[in-house]
Formats: sequence, C-alpha cells, structure tokens
Amino acid sequence: MTATATGDWRTRLTDLIADYRSRTPDESKDRYQRARDWQAELDDHGLAAPAWPREVGGLDLALDDLLDYYRITSAAKVPSHPCPLSMILAPTLIAHGTDAQKERFLKPLLRADELWCQGFSEPAAGSDLASLTTRAVRDGDEYVVTGQKIWTSQADRADWIFALVRTTPLEPGTKRSTSGISYLLIPMTSPGITVRSLRDISGAAHFAEVFFDDVRVPVANRIGAEGEGWSIMRTSLGHERATAFLADEFRYRNTVDRVFRLVVDQGLADDPLVRQQVADLEIGVQSVAQNGARALAAVLRGQDPGAVASVNRLVKSEFEQRLHALALRATGEAAVLDSRADGACDGGRWAYGYLMSRATTIGAGTAEIQRNTIAEKVLGLPSSRGERIDGSSVVAAGEPMAVADDDERELRAALAGALKSAVDPADLLDRSRAIDSSDAGLWSDLVGFGLPALHVPAEEGGAGADVRLLCAAVEECAKVIAPVPLLPTVVAASILHATGAAEALNAMASGTVVVPASLPTGPAWGRPGASSPAWNGTSVTGEQRLVQGAPVASSFIVSAQQDGRPVLILVDGEPETVTVTAQQAFDRSSTVGTVRFDAAPGTVLAEGDAVETVAARVRPIALLAHGADAVGVAARAVALAVDWAGQREQFGHAIGSFQAVSHRIADAAVALEGARNQVLGVAATVDEGVVQGADLDCAVDLAVASALDAAITATESCIQVLGGIGFTWEHPAHLLLRRARSIAVLAGGADTLRDRAATHLLSTKT
Repeated sequence: MTATATGDWRTRLTDLIADYRSRTPDESKDRYQRARDWQAELDDHGLAAPAWPREVGGLDLALDDLLDYYRITSAAKVPSHPCPLSMILAPTLIAHGTDAQKERFLKPLLRADELWCQGFSEPAAGSDLASLTTRAVRDGDEYVVTGQKIWTSQADRADWIFALVRTTPLEPGTKRSTSGISYLLIPMTSPGITVRSLRDISGAAHFAEVFFDDVRVPVANRIGAEGEGWSIMRTSLGHERATAFLADEFRYRNTVDRVFRLVVDQGLADDPLVRQQVADLEIGVQSVAQNGARALAAVLRGQDPGAVASVNRLVKSEFEQRLHALALRATGEAAVLDSRADGACDGGRWAYGYLMSRATTIGAGTAEIQRNTIAEKVLGLPSSRGERIDGSSVVAAGEPMAVADDDERELRAALAGALKSAVDPADLLDRSRAIDSSDAGLWSDLVGFGLPALHVPAEEGGAGADVRLLCAAVEECAKVIAPVPLLPTVVAASILHATGAAEALNAMASGTVVVPASLPTGPAWGRPGASSPAWNGTSVTGEQRLVQGAPVASSFIVSAQQDGRPVLILVDGEPETVTVTAQQAFDRSSTVGTVRFDAAPGTVLAEGDAVETVAARVRPIALLAHGADAVGVAARAVALAVDWAGQREQFGHAIGSFQAVSHRIADAAVALEGARNQVLGVAATVDEGVVQGADLDCAVDLAVASALDAAITATESCIQVLGGIGFTWEHPAHLLLRRARSIAVLAGGADTLRDRAATHLLSTKT
C-alpha cells in the first residue's frame, strides 16, 4: 500500500470517528443496535475490514497500519463489532469459501446485518470436538442434519450458525475421529431447529442449546470439500487471526487502566500485595501484545503462527481471570453485592466480569486442553491418549515459537552452531575446578563474533547490531551455560559507549575484559553512598565486595564519589593498586570476587549530572541483557525437561504422557515464550527510541521480572520432572537453577522490579 493510500484511510477513519462522537446518542436504540449501526457506517465508508484482502472489500493494511487502526478505534472507544463470532467465520470464508459464498455472506456479516453463532460443542463433545456426533446425511442437493449443539453463544439472536457435522459415520467401535467432518452454514430459521436458552452463573442467558431435527441444508452451504471440515476449522486467514491478538491488546489496555484507577481510588496503591498484582496484570497485557506481534510477524513471512497462537490463547484466558479477581478485590466491601444490586461498584461491572471470566478457561477449549495442545502439538510430548504426534507441527523445545526476522534467525543459528559443542557441563561440575576459572577459548570466539559490544555502532568499536539482537545472542550463550563473563562485559561496553570511551571499547573488541565494579540495574547506581569508593582526583580508594567477573577482569568501571558528587572511573587492574580476592560463586559458570582499590589511578568517564545521564542510557540495556540470560536458562531447562519426559518411563508409559508432568512443562514453556517475547519486544523499543524515560524503565522492569520468574519456574520444574536424577550433582539441571537464582539477584529481584513498575503505573492514574 502506498503512503498516500495509507494516509487516506487514516484521515477518513479519524474524521468519521470525530463525527460519530460529536453526535447525541440515539437513546431509542440499545447499545447492541448502536454497535450494529456503527459497523454498517464503517462499511459504508470502506473502513470496516482493516485486515481483509482488497478483493473482498478489505483495506489489506500492513502491520504498522493495523496497529494504528486498532489504536485509533480503541482510544476513541467506538463500538466494536457486535458479533465477534462473525470474525471467526470471516477468515474461513475468505480462505475456503466459493466466490458465490463470499458474495452472499461477507458483506452482511461485516455490516452486522446478519449475526452468526458457532455450532461446535456438543453435550458429549466439548473440548474434544473430534468426538462430535451431529449427523448430516446427504440427500440429493441437501444434507439432513440431526443432533444437538450446546454452549452456543448468541444463538437466540443469530440469523445463521456455522457448524461442524459428521458426514461420514464413525467406524464401529470408534468414539472419535477428525475425518468425515464437514463445515456447514445453516439458517437459524430452518424448520426443525429449536433453541433453548441456558442461564450462565451471572444469571444472564448468553448461550443456548440448539437442537437439529431433520434440518435440511443445501449442499451449496458447505464450506470446502465434504469431510474436510476439521482442517478447515483449524485454519483461517492467518493475517486476521494474528491481528486479533493485537486488537485484544488495546481492548485489555482500556480495561486494565480502569482497574488501576479503581485501585488508586480505593486507596490500595500502597498495598504491597496489590502492587504485585498490578505489575502482574501489566505483564499480562504486554505478554499478549508481544506474543501477538511475533505471531503476526511470522504470518507476514508466510509462516504458521500456530504455536504462539496456542500459547496466547492460554495466556489471555488466565489473564482475564486475574484481571477481574483484582478488580473485585479493589471494590472493597461492595464485593458482597451482586452485579444487579443498587449499590454495586461501577454498576456491577466487576462483579459481573468476575463471574463471566470463569468461562475464559472453559469455552473454546478448556485451559487443561490448551495445555495438552501445547505439550503435545507444540513441544512434542507423548499424548495421554496414545495418539501419534505429527512431528511437523512440533517446535524444538525451548526454541522461539516465532522469530521476528531473518537477521534474528541467522544470528541464532550461527551462534547455536558455534556453541553447540563448545561447552561441556562436565567441566563445570568438576569439583576440582578453580573458582576463578573462565573459558578463554570460548571468550575469544565470542569476541570474534562481535560480543560483548554487539550493540555498539561499528564506527565506535562495536559490531553495529541492535539491542534486540544483542538479547538474542545473550540468550543463545545462556542456553549452553557459557562460562564466560558476558553479562558484566555487555554492561561495561554499554557504559563505555555512553561515555564515549572509544579507546577502551576498541580494547574490548580485541578481547580485553572490562567489568563494572557495581551493576547499574537499580536506580541507586551512580549515586554516592556510604560504601562507595572515593575518588580524590587522581586515584580510587575503597572496596567493592562482590564484583561479577572480577577474577578474570583486566579493568574495572568504578562508581565512586568525590566531595559528595558521583563520578565514574575506569581503573586498570594493576596488581600494585588493585587486589582481587576470588570467591566461590553460587552460579558455577560465573566468577565473582572482592575488589580492593588502594589509591588506584584511573580515568574519569563521567561526573556529576552526567553520571545519571549515563545510568539512564545503560540501565535498560543492562537489565534486558540479564533478562535475556534468564530466558536462555529457561529455554535450556524446558528442553531438558521435554527430552527426559519423552524418554523416561513409569508404569509402562513415558512420564510425559501424564498430564501432571506435561502440564507443568507446558506452563514453563508458556512462561518462557511470554518472557522471551517481552524482552525482545522491549529491546526493539530501545533501538527505535519510541519509548523513553519512566515509561521505558517500567516496560523494562516488567519484561525482566517476567524473565526472572520464567527462569525460576522452568529450572525448578525441570528438576522436579527429572526426579532423583535431577537432584544429583552430575546432572547439569542444578547448574541452570544456580544461574537462574544468581541472575535474579543481579537484576534486583522480580518482586522489586514489579514493585518499581507498579509505582509508575499507579502514579499515572491519580
């Protein structure tokens, strides 16, 4: 699409929204009818289908434009399509429908002139759709449909139902099969259809049972070939499917912000437990957004986003429950009132929402079924039902389920190949290994690859990549538990870049190890304190008790003070003035030592207010690098757990076929993917400069907190899955746990990061 055309739709949309919002609402119509009218008006102006192809009346917008479309409509709070199920059918029609079917159904569907319901679930076939029994027997140019559907939302007002029916009977003795199922479009006014409303736990009647008693349906209303309904149901127009996640992000954004305001209004902003929940909700929103963005990027490259889609389905459903649980908590004593009570908070919105959110982990496949899908179809674990897993749909355990672009893919492949046999965990497990050991050969290889200054411009001594690719590289190194001082040197390179220390950067590009004496991962870094080393204008005196990488460092970046003012000093590790005492690190792949500076000469890198400027530039990169390392650790732990669960047998079955095991691994994989996508997504904003200041710090804190939690979850789960073997010294699982715990300490702790982020989030809602 040309830039002119892009500007045209944006101008037309904003003008139409401005006109709509200037009108006095027609109170003679209910909210539902007003939404239908707005959808028709959008269509009249050619603005109703942003992601549909042009040939079927869509705008066919590119990714950035789609994001803008949803931002604009979400911010304006104009009505959404009154029949979300129509947007499930539409991609299927576009991908598999005949020209006549598209001509007949798409326009009224888009305008909400005709409303749809979905006929998939049955009393004995809820999440297990392959066991459905509703029959459709061919009779000339018609099918005769007999059976029952249940939990059918909006069946009482729908004009049509898209249904899965069995056109080929099950083989004798067979209870389920995905073959022989067809996809039919059936008018709800057909003779023989009976709708009986069902009340949900809120007391409302949103769904119903639908009975088919010899209902005659034209064969022309079948989508695709007979018997191929299962595969048609499982596929849709990927572009639309993935952008639905982005639309969810903006919808959730409004609701989450409303909950945050409720927390502030109810005086709960200082409650430490509530603050943790506030940060957790923000992490949920970002996880949905970043997972969706990665999925859409895959679609735009012609790849299947199915793995990320499965993960996001589970993430969204459980996120909605946590969202409404916090909202109900924040209503205080009003939580004892039903949604229809006169004194209910916000008109009963939160009481009603809490009850309705119970359906998010039940409808469209329960959370347990989603975990089965992730374990079996994504991770390749053995099926609890004894079915063969189609290996073509399996993602290598621990690997990204979607990669943003070819640069990232190529970097990961190159590093993974170089690291594959470079690290032997047995070396780290050798009890006689010196506590100040580091792999000099591997370090030389990584320096040759461009680390640790991968993200520094080439003209300034770096490799010229971006922070996102740096994070991908750090992740790959962490997967193999690389015993090199990568994290502290990445931070040091960032500081030297921020201070313009070109000579020191060039030395690092040749393999010189420079580490910070303290990490700028917290807001206090660079501010004078009682324990800060002192700078007298020519030399540094003082002690830094625990310095990462100190035993192998050639130089140190010291955060010191001079007359109460902060100053950053680059100090050479000369034996006469700098003493390093190595200590046994909890993480056996790293080194740590106490460093004593005795009138050590140095070079000033920054002083006064300039130190805080450096901190502001470096802190996001330092934290994201630690988050990426945590992601790599989690990835290796998930891979080990999946491998063992597929091999180890108990009671005659692979332990991965037991849901208690497979669901635990699936949860670790979901946490891993969400954390990875958040770290990489926020890293991209650092590169682009689109988010800055407190907003950037908040986003970084949340992404890294997510990564730290994912690493702890994955490593602890890995040891649990491995059982006794995982508790032995000889197995490398504990090396991952040790590293995960150490990273959490170095990054400041997930709880601290969440609390810091919550402070910012709630401060914007006062």
